[in-house]
Amino acid sequence: RAVENRDMPPWSGDSDNHEWSNDISLTDSEIEKIVDWAKTGAPQGDPADLPEAPTFPKGWKLGEPDFVVTLDSIEVPAEGDDLFPQQVVEVDLGEPRWIRAIEFLPEDSRVTHHFLTTYATRMGEGGPAYTGVLGIWTAGMPPYVFPDGVGRRFGSKIRIIVDQHYHPIGEATRDASRIGLHFGEGELQKEVITIPVTNTGLRIPPGAGHHAENAHYLFDKDVQILAFSPHMHVRGKAMTYVVTYPDGSTETLLDVPKYDYNWQWLYYPTKPVDIPAGSRLDVTAVWDNSEDNPANPDPTKEIIYRGDTFSEMFNGFIEVTQKEGVLFEQQNQREQILDLLALHPAKDSYVSGGFMGFHVPREGEGWLYMGGIYSIVLDDFEWQGDELRITTQFPTLNASATTTVIEGRLNEQGQLVGTVTIGTDTDQPQRVPLFAAPVGDPAAASAGP
Repeated sequence: RAVENRDMPPWSGDSDNHEWSNDISLTDSEIEKIVDWAKTGAPQGDPADLPEAPTFPKGWKLGEPDFVVTLDSIEVPAEGDDLFPQQVVEVDLGEPRWIRAIEFLPEDSRVTHHFLTTYATRMGEGGPAYTGVLGIWTAGMPPYVFPDGVGRRFGSKIRIIVDQHYHPIGEATRDASRIGLHFGEGELQKEVITIPVTNTGLRIPPGAGHHAENAHYLFDKDVQILAFSPHMHVRGKAMTYVVTYPDGSTETLLDVPKYDYNWQWLYYPTKPVDIPAGSRLDVTAVWDNSEDNPANPDPTKEIIYRGDTFSEMFNGFIEVTQKEGVLFEQQNQREQILDLLALHPAKDSYVSGGFMGFHVPREGEGWLYMGGIYSIVLDDFEWQGDELRITTQFPTLNASATTTVIEGRLNEQGQLVGTVTIGTDTDQPQRVPLFAAPVGDPAAASAGP
């Protein structure tokens, strides 16, 4: 039955025009052959024709790495809240390197929910710092393996920041995870970066069996997508990546109709996916918060974006290279925000420097953009005359979110002046001044909190 229903092997990933190099699904003829064999009583063939039993190594899947980053041991109690430790590791590679593959190896995968690893490095003494995502590991995810000549580049010294997430399982244990780096040989031909297409503003009603949210990203240059990595939690049901090209045509790059938190994949297309400048990527996630979802711990709860296992996340990760040249040149964040705001009418759209921008119409749905990668739907905001109040969820450095309140009043120039209170759900909220200029206002160039 599991084979006939395509529950086994555990693969869910379709596309309009692309195939996957790591596709483990069965063809229709293979399924038919297995089902027919089972219906006839599953007779045994000639034992002499049996292949050797496969072996599943407990250690590194890619073999011994060239460099191993060993994290401090974390004690995980039997009971209690989820743990979110952060570790900062100073790494000395001896010389500038580029990395062709990355593997995460938890010591106790039973309690390890995810790692989010970012980095900072300098390519030369006194040169500018480069930052980015080293890699993400979640339950069931395979190692990162990039095509020949493609990888992440680092100076001789790296600061690696590891945000970890552990979930108690009723038994006290410990975890000292490791990160394995495999060096590339020769000259780097293409730098690859991770882009997280994320919406921290999700709000899933109690009992909702099919609740959808959207996040989007704009490409300012010609790129190639090397891999896709959808991430939600136990209520996750489906995710799709749809690109709208500059001519208005659309294509479904990846459709995951049967998302399974226990089997999270990096989807590698057999050929890189060409995305021209001016394209828009829409990622749609669907959750099942109903009692019909056997993995749902509590269908009576409203669910918002948080990092713990039984809340929810919405990350449509992509691995991307720039079409021309070797290095990936990041667009200025303020330009990214203005491009995203241009998706909406200029009226009721404001920009706050390179920090954020938001579209808050007097009626209808609003959007808030941060850093060009966070597109946060706004469903809790209100205008009262010239006063605006927004309650939303800002992303945090530990791959979670925190409740944030934005309050402002329009001045005579039509600019919003007020306060951003970050972390109203914490013991130590932070308040920063808000100055947001309407899109098109010359003051928008210097507007900021």
